[in-house]
Amino acid sequence: MEKVSLKTTDTPNIRLDIKGNLKVNGWTNSEVIASCPTKDNLQVEEDADLITIRCDSDCTIKVPYGSSLIDVQVSGNGSIKSVEGAVKVENVNGNLTLRSVGSSKISVIHGNLIVKNISGSLVLQAVKGNVNAKDVQGDFKVEDTITGNLKLSDVDNNASASANGNATIHLDPSPGHTYTFKAKGNIACYIPTDASTNVEIPEASNIFIKIPETDLPSQPKAPYNFLLGEGDAILNLSAGGNVYLSGQFEDLNFGEFEFDIDEDFEDLSLAIEEQVLQQMEAQMDNLEAELDLQMANITRNIEISGISPEKAEKIVEKTRRASERANKKAQEKMKRAQDKMQRKLEAARRRAERKAKAAERAARDRRRRPETYKWSPPKPEPVQEPVTDDERLLILEMLEQGSISIDEAEQLLKALESTTD
Repeated sequence: MEKVSLKTTDTPNIRLDIKGNLKVNGWTNSEVIASCPTKDNLQVEEDADLITIRCDSDCTIKVPYGSSLIDVQVSGNGSIKSVEGAVKVENVNGNLTLRSVGSSKISVIHGNLIVKNISGSLVLQAVKGNVNAKDVQGDFKVEDTITGNLKLSDVDNNASASANGNATIHLDPSPGHTYTFKAKGNIACYIPTDASTNVEIPEASNIFIKIPETDLPSQPKAPYNFLLGEGDAILNLSAGGNVYLSGQFEDLNFGEFEFDIDEDFEDLSLAIEEQVLQQMEAQMDNLEAELDLQMANITRNIEISGISPEKAEKIVEKTRRASERANKKAQEKMKRAQDKMQRKLEAARRRAERKAKAAERAARDRRRRPETYKWSPPKPEPVQEPVTDDERLLILEMLEQGSISIDEAEQLLKALESTTD
């Protein structure tokens, strides 16, 4: 086994050219360590502020958390985790996994791409396999095409993609942002029931819309546009197959709150916001207290162990940097949660206003016409189990292939939704 270690800064720029499989992990040390199973297969060079690592076989690399990977080429599979700087991948012949990295740009992936927790934008040029992306804290953009299927959830800003297969999208559209998706297969898109967006469906074999409290045709035909709420965002879905758009309920899970029934919505939202912020601040206080306790324990253990002052200083500095990093991530997470909560509250406020206006109009209409019948409350609907994405896409594919009719597809969906364990 060959191993090379190189002292560096906390934020080095690194170029990688790996002929086998690649694993990159961030760590707290200001040091780059590269290893491979065979001797004479590894080269590590440093030129000014650039570190170049070349390997003719599989390679495992540890880099400082703040590193930036400016040019990555991998002949096999790649895995990059906990790298907070920018990541630029030129070519991967196999599969690629990105987890907890900074803004990323990828030119060509010949296999599948799995992405989770991008602290910035994610830009893809071409992916020859499938893409599964979750928690992109910026824009998501596919400049060329995804050859396989796309699964995408939780994008903070704009999103656009084209896939030759199917697309399954989970979105919470934000005001002022645009979401555009094209698929040669089917598209299944899920948005909150209180979403405020202008929905555009320019192309689809069939359109299925299941959003509560909306007055929409049972079987609309493309091209078809409609508004949800005030239309604060734009959602464009275009499919060679079918488009399925569904409202999904999101539980904000703010905890237990006590309110007076007569409070107006504005006071209610302010109360919710105040209590949520108090919960977040309490969590931050607990985290800081825990980190302080850990630092105190480490300092005490160092004093007892008799470690030299130089080594003790390095250990304390390493622990301090790890604590600062954990605290920074917690603050960023709290800020994102606060922003999302405020968007939810604003959407709920607009929805409540629309309901109040509708109820007022209905009350006026009832006063104007004579009472000719007695009203009885509607019977509660039975609880339905949700249909999985795979089941719904399978039905849409059968419909697209002509194996079943539209009526049969609707009957299958209804049957699945009414099935209980």
